[in-house]
Amino acid sequence: MIAPAKPSLPATLGWACYLACSWTWVIGMFLPVLLVRDYGVWGFVAFALPNVLGAAAMGFVVSSPEHSRAITTRHATAVACFSAITIAFQVVFLFSIGTMFFASERLTYVYAAGALVAAAIAGLLRGVGAALIWIASLVILALAWNGNGLTLPRSEAPPTDLLLLAPVCVFGFALCPYLDGTFHRARVHLGARAPLAFALGFGVLFFAMILGTLTYAEPVALLLQNPELAVMLPGVLIIGCHIALQAAYTSLLHIPVLASAKPSRLPVAVFFVALIVGAAISAFCWYHTPWGITFGELTYRLFMSFYGLVFPAYAWLCMIPTRDGHAGVAGPQGRRKLGVLILAITAATPCYWLGFIMRDEFWLVPGLVVVLISRLLVRGRLYPAQP
Repeated sequence: MIAPAKPSLPATLGWACYLACSWTWVIGMFLPVLLVRDYGVWGFVAFALPNVLGAAAMGFVVSSPEHSRAITTRHATAVACFSAITIAFQVVFLFSIGTMFFASERLTYVYAAGALVAAAIAGLLRGVGAALIWIASLVILALAWNGNGLTLPRSEAPPTDLLLLAPVCVFGFALCPYLDGTFHRARVHLGARAPLAFALGFGVLFFAMILGTLTYAEPVALLLQNPELAVMLPGVLIIGCHIALQAAYTSLLHIPVLASAKPSRLPVAVFFVALIVGAAISAFCWYHTPWGITFGELTYRLFMSFYGLVFPAYAWLCMIPTRDGHAGVAGPQGRRKLGVLILAITAATPCYWLGFIMRDEFWLVPGLVVVLISRLLVRGRLYPAQP
C-alpha cells in the first residue's frame, strides 16, 4: 500500500491557519476579556496556556488519520453535537452581545450578513481563505490596538479565586479538542505533517489572535457595565467586525460536521434547542440583569458550561479507553458510561452554577472532583473477556 503524500509546506501553513480560525470561537475572542476583567492579567495566562497546549497536543496524541477516523466514527453523534452547540453559540452570541458593538440592532444584521459573505468566500478558497481570515483579523486587532492602546481593566479578585478556576480551564481545554470535527478533518488531511501544523496553528497563529484580545479588554469590560458607552469608545465598531467575522467563519467550518450526522437527529435537535433557549435567555437579559450579570453575559456563561463541563466530561468518561480496551459508547459497557456521564453532569451542575454564574469559585472544586472520580465507575475488567 502506497502511503499518501505529505502536504506541501504552503498547504500545511494553510491548514495551520484553518486550525487557528476554527478554534477561534467566541470563546477565544471573548472569554479572555472576562477573565482579565475578573482576575487581571493572570486570568489571561490561566486561559491561554491550557488552551494553546491542549489544542496543539491533539496533533501529537491522535497518531494517524486512521486514528482520527476511528474517533469520529465511534463518537459521531457526540462530535456532531459539539458542532451543533458551537454554531448555536456563535449565532446567539452575535445577536445578543453583538448589538453592544454595533450600537443598534439593525447594524448588527448588516455587519453579520457582511461577515457571513466574507466567511463564505474564504471557505471556498480553502487554505488561502483561512490565511486571509487570519490576516484580516490581525489587521483589525492592530487597528484596535492603535485606537485603544493596551490598558487592562483592574481586578480586585483575590488570587485564590483564579487558583480555583484554573483546574476547570485545564480540564476543559485539554479534552474538548478531541470532539471538534474540524480538528479531525485537518488531522486526516495533514497526515505526517499534523504535529507541525497543530504546533504552528496553535502555538503561533492562534496565540497571536488571543494575545490580540488584550487590545480591547478594557473597552469591552466597560461596555458590559454600560452598553450606552458604545458610541463614545474608540474602536468599538472595529472590534465588533472582528468578532462577527470570526463567529461567521467558525460557524461555516462546523456546518459540514453537523450535516454529516444525517443518520442521527439528535445533533440537529440539540442545535435548535440550544438556539431557541439561548435566544430566549438573551431576550430576557436584554431587559433584566439577573445576579448582576448584564447584557447577555449570562447566556455566554451558560453556553460555556458545555465546554467546561459537558463535553470534557464526555471525553473523560466515554472516549478514553478503559483497562480492558473498551472505547466508545457501544454495548452494555457503553450504556453504563452514558449513565455515569448523566449522573456526573447532574451532580456537578449545581456546583458549576454556583462557580460560574453566582461567581463563588470555591464550588468549582467539588464540581470538578465529582466528574473526575466518576471515572472509577466506568473502569473495565482487568482482562478482556474471552470469546
